[in-house]
Amino acid sequence: MNRLIITVTIMVLLVCTKMMGQDFQGKAEYFSKFIFKTDKIKLDDGDKKEEDKELHEAVKLAMKKSSEKTYTLLFNKQEAVYEENEALEQPTNPNDGFSISVKMSGGGKKYINTKEKISLEEDEIFGKEFLIEEPLEQPKWQMVNETKKIGDYTCMKAELIIPVSEKQKQDYSDFLKREEKKPALFKMEEPKDKVIVAWYTPEIPVSFGPNNYWGLPGLILEINEENLVVLCSKVVLNSKEKLKIKRPNTGDKVSKKEFDRIQKKKMDSMKNEDGIIIHSFEN
Repeated sequence: MNRLIITVTIMVLLVCTKMMGQDFQGKAEYFSKFIFKTDKIKLDDGDKKEEDKELHEAVKLAMKKSSEKTYTLLFNKQEAVYEENEALEQPTNPNDGFSISVKMSGGGKKYINTKEKISLEEDEIFGKEFLIEEPLEQPKWQMVNETKKIGDYTCMKAELIIPVSEKQKQDYSDFLKREEKKPALFKMEEPKDKVIVAWYTPEIPVSFGPNNYWGLPGLILEINEENLVVLCSKVVLNSKEKLKIKRPNTGDKVSKKEFDRIQKKKMDSMKNEDGIIIHSFEN
């Protein structure tokens, strides 16, 4: 019996050694979706017209549809790139009274390199492309004594608290000033610290995950960002196909702080007096 235990232990160590060899690589497929646990989109509590209620529901539906996407994460021991998969655009019905579309920011490639300690992200502001470069900082994950199965993998839980940003504080302050002059149809909630929940598996010993979350002792298979869930559907390790991890290189290079400043300036210029962004299209 002892000989059998020793043999099994050696086999496990050999598998782990092979996985973390010089050519170790992998690919993970993810999908995302919006789950409305609470009604985050607030209407004025005053007299609601029927068309306002319809608009409210249309915005919720547009947000849900915009979140339903698929992604691919390519990784090796020290770098990873996360990218949204291309999808055909859904046709609109010309008989609809109005059409609402919601575009989630951060749809470009996201790249991190734990050896060089850098992160790169492609993003855009109304068609103008930017490359956001930031130093890579170790996330302050808090380990939670919970486990669950995702597919064939046993996963452990961790949480990360992301404080309210200065941009969020400024946006809320601007909203309150507009509210003093004229109440808005859609109400903005006061921003709070965000709690990110991650489920990772030590069975795949790399520190990467979706949406540039990283820093845990295993591949992250699920991320919960309040109402947004990103879940892994497939993992392929050390396939015969040689994976190419390419750094994003499209757009003007800026810091995150500079990108936020440019974005705010552009969006402020497109808002009406209620703080709603107006973007019209001609047939």
